[in-house]
Amino acid sequence: MTDAAARPADPLSVLHRERLLPSVGTWVVLALLGAVLGVVLVPLSTTLALVVGLVGIAAMCALGALMSPVVEVSGGRLIAGRAQIEVELLEEPELLAGEDWTRVMGTGFEPLAHHCTRGWIRSGVRVPLNDDDDPTPAWVVSSRRPQDLVLALQVARAAV
Repeated sequence: MTDAAARPADPLSVLHRERLLPSVGTWVVLALLGAVLGVVLVPLSTTLALVVGLVGIAAMCALGALMSPVVEVSGGRLIAGRAQIEVELLEEPELLAGEDWTRVMGTGFEPLAHHCTRGWIRSGVRVPLNDDDDPTPAWVVSSRRPQDLVLALQVARAAV
């Protein structure tokens, strides 16, 4: 075992990081929306329509990437988009996939919970809060790698 593996995790290190980028289908829709901007201009000028269409495609794809939230566990915090919470206020995370995810996002939806979810991601994590001053019962976060997120939260909680 190396020295790095024997040492406890640094609470300031990044334990998990992922950007919730759109699915392939969403990228196609975004590109088509950008192209429509150019198609509208075809009666005026084909060259102008082509330039505006290409700029529109690039702009829509850039917006798709920039508007995608980042889920991160670092520095003793869970960060989901613009929101963040100390891991010491969190309880044991629950991995959600398949029918569990469908239930939490459907009939078991908690309106008071903090949600950082994306419709094109069908798995995630639900983390109950252990804070009597906060009316939020839990955080529900989409993740393409929910097992990694659960493990990172467990490691971060053990480190504090």
